[in-house]
Amino acid sequence: MAPIERQTEVWRTKPSPLTGLISIFLLGFSVTAAQSKLETQRIVPGTNSGMMTKLNEPHVSDPPASFYEALRKALKKRKTNIDNICPQSDGVARRILEEYGAIFIATRKVKTPPVCVFTSEAQVTKFQDEADYVTEFVSYADIELQPEAMKALLKAREEAQKEGLDVTPRDGAEAARRSFEDSMQLWDTRFLPALDYWLAQGRLTQEQVTRLKSLPLRHQVAEVLELEKTGIYFSKDLSKSILYSIAAPGASQHIAMLAFDVSEFDNPRVREILAKHGWFQTVLSDLPHFTFLGLKEKDLPKNGLKSVEADGQTFWIPNIPTAAAQSE
Repeated sequence: MAPIERQTEVWRTKPSPLTGLISIFLLGFSVTAAQSKLETQRIVPGTNSGMMTKLNEPHVSDPPASFYEALRKALKKRKTNIDNICPQSDGVARRILEEYGAIFIATRKVKTPPVCVFTSEAQVTKFQDEADYVTEFVSYADIELQPEAMKALLKAREEAQKEGLDVTPRDGAEAARRSFEDSMQLWDTRFLPALDYWLAQGRLTQEQVTRLKSLPLRHQVAEVLELEKTGIYFSKDLSKSILYSIAAPGASQHIAMLAFDVSEFDNPRVREILAKHGWFQTVLSDLPHFTFLGLKEKDLPKNGLKSVEADGQTFWIPNIPTAAAQSE
């Protein structure tokens, strides 16, 4: 009986040929499923088309379009053109356009300025009345913005508050809408102290300082920008252009009621939430300043803006080809 029992045990532990085939089939199926699952986890929808892009491969975005080309298209939709808002013969205005011009590619749900530099309070008042604006009490101040910009700001603030964060005005009501007079007063907070400093340093004479103070506003701005080419800077810390510290009178995006200075600008998550709702930093080096464009971040390059890293933050500024690039 013992041999028979041993044969029975052998029979119980030895797989049949059919069982082996089934096991191989199941193993192959498992490997294929695992590979399929892995590939599914490694691919996501591409951002620029319906195709799929693997996550383990770097995504190369399209280079930004020329700002002037994008601006022409944007202004054509608004039934105007670049020379109407900023004549090519006006070097100061063109410089300002290339520094602050991102505002002109904003969504058509808002009204953009008819010129890149306003020249009087009456002109500003007329534009602001036509554009319309709403007032909301935000944190501790009455804030005034164009309706679409305000709606987006309040949505961003609501989202931030759900995460224990906030979006509040920096320096009260002037964080948003400003008048022409406001822009002149802010200009003087940079212009006058800089004159005193460079006079004390011997870089300017008393005669030059007196003349600069007496110049008509447009000529004053032009001469300041010329002096900065020699290293005589007028920003708050006297290390860079005044345009990176405060707007030239009449050129502020706050006049268009599409700008908001944010107290929490140094919080990456706050910046991310603001961008989600169409608010971006568009004035290089002006950290608290956000501009309402009402566009998706992925669409900014095709609208002529390029991203530039400064002070650990991302600024979307006009993509102006250099002279070398234009000659290629």
